[in-house]
Amino acid sequence: MFRKLSLIALLAGILGLAAFRSDPFSYDRPFPFNSTIAHIFLEEERSAPASATEFFAAEADSLSGLRVMMLNYFAYDSAYANKVQRVIQRRMPSSAFTEFWDGSSEDLSTALSGQDAVVVAYPSGGSPELIRAYGKVLNQYIRLGGTVVLTGTHEFGALQQLGLFELDYGYYCKEQKIGQLIPEHPVFQGVGTEFSTEVYQYPLDISDPNFVTLADVRGYPFMGFKQIGAGKVVYLGLEYYFDEPQSSRILSNVLRWAAKPRVKRSEVVLYAGKGLGKANVFDLKIYPNPYYSKGTLDIELVKPTSLSVEMTDELGRLVAVLLPRRNLSTGFYRLELPNLSPGVYLVQCQSSEGTEVRKVVKAADN
Repeated sequence: MFRKLSLIALLAGILGLAAFRSDPFSYDRPFPFNSTIAHIFLEEERSAPASATEFFAAEADSLSGLRVMMLNYFAYDSAYANKVQRVIQRRMPSSAFTEFWDGSSEDLSTALSGQDAVVVAYPSGGSPELIRAYGKVLNQYIRLGGTVVLTGTHEFGALQQLGLFELDYGYYCKEQKIGQLIPEHPVFQGVGTEFSTEVYQYPLDISDPNFVTLADVRGYPFMGFKQIGAGKVVYLGLEYYFDEPQSSRILSNVLRWAAKPRVKRSEVVLYAGKGLGKANVFDLKIYPNPYYSKGTLDIELVKPTSLSVEMTDELGRLVAVLLPRRNLSTGFYRLELPNLSPGVYLVQCQSSEGTEVRKVVKAADN
């Protein structure tokens, strides 16, 4: 009798979950795949391909010793967080990992010291007050040059509470073909132009004007990033319950592109002309801004330092090296900005003491 009642209760629960709908993608998926019920009933459907072991070999690591924190306070469950970590480790074996499961915002701030990237695997809620406090800590961490990668989730409220970018709503769906993407972006390196997903996507209705969409589904972005100061927050709306070649490659590409080992995060960073304080190494001035055929960057060093200056577009792609890394003495230096295509660019000055980023607009020639 007990077994019959248990079976009836289980079937009722499944039917109840199947009745759940989330417009406009609801018919694609009745419940989050990370749920225990979904895992049991869809395991066979979503099992890794027979040749999957071929994809587990480590890729050539362009970053040596990347330090990654798994911020698992948000994770749907520990098993999923561990799966995501293994996906990264298989492809970036030289990376070092730490895990943060619980603690105050002050504890998180301390734990972030020395970390190059933070990965939040399937954020699925928690204390709203603590999530907001974590968001403020992560925002400051990104401004100082850090990278935060958020993987897909049906609990879009957790992303709203973090406050790293503005969004109105979140969805989940399973699309074989992606709508719009930017195949030349480093995130898609080695993935191919015929990219299609075998995993679930979690597109968002994003209202943040500074969010750059890299790929979308039905007009809703499910991959993209936002530049905050000297760092980036990246949203990767894919699922990593299985190590599948294309989606896993994209995750490691994101880390290689966005997370570069840095030194001394404690230095204050100025960004977009509105810093948190006065840099103690150099001062920058770009003029005119916007500029037309020619712009000028003035750098005044108040003490000797090692310095490099690069210019990227809004997608983070390198467009010009204004100054290869050199050891410079105290003094005044003037660099000319190149005559690029009209658009918005970022000038990044990296010294041995910290990083300063300025936004500059290249206007169309009259």
